[in-house]
Amino acid sequence: MTDLSNAESALLGLLSEQPMYPYQIEQEVKFRDMRSWTELSMSSIYKLLTKLEKAGMVNRRDEIAENRLRKLYSISDAGRKALQAKLTALLREPEHIRWQVDIATYNCDLLPVATVREALTDYRKKLEEKIKCYEELRAFMQGIGCPANRVSVAVRPVYLLKGEIEWVDAFLAGLPEGD
Repeated sequence: MTDLSNAESALLGLLSEQPMYPYQIEQEVKFRDMRSWTELSMSSIYKLLTKLEKAGMVNRRDEIAENRLRKLYSISDAGRKALQAKLTALLREPEHIRWQVDIATYNCDLLPVATVREALTDYRKKLEEKIKCYEELRAFMQGIGCPANRVSVAVRPVYLLKGEIEWVDAFLAGLPEGD
């Protein structure tokens, strides 16, 4: 395994902080709201851990606690090197963003102009609401002492959404008047 998937990278990133049990990983994914920016789910965590272990990217230590077998996973040296290579590649290359609104925009000539204007006005309001939520998340994260690089994951969508609002405003301004 030389090229990690984004989900594998997110999982290895968590394990680079400390060894974790699968359930503990799931709790961190929930607490950090990682489902909004990764493909990690409870079922994928177990599958990925098995795959990464077979590839030598993680180490597993079995423990018996309360008559139960518990599996503790940690990142291996090979996993850390592969993760560092993937992170460097992700930081270098922007990706194309797909917005579902583009489907409607592309075909909005099939709708009355008044409907398009009303729908985009609602869309804009929802963008503003999302910005407010991300600003609250930023304040929470800063309040609990999250490192700046992690806070930046909450801040980045604010900039993207503000850019989307600029696009909506420009598009609305260019629509013909009337129906």
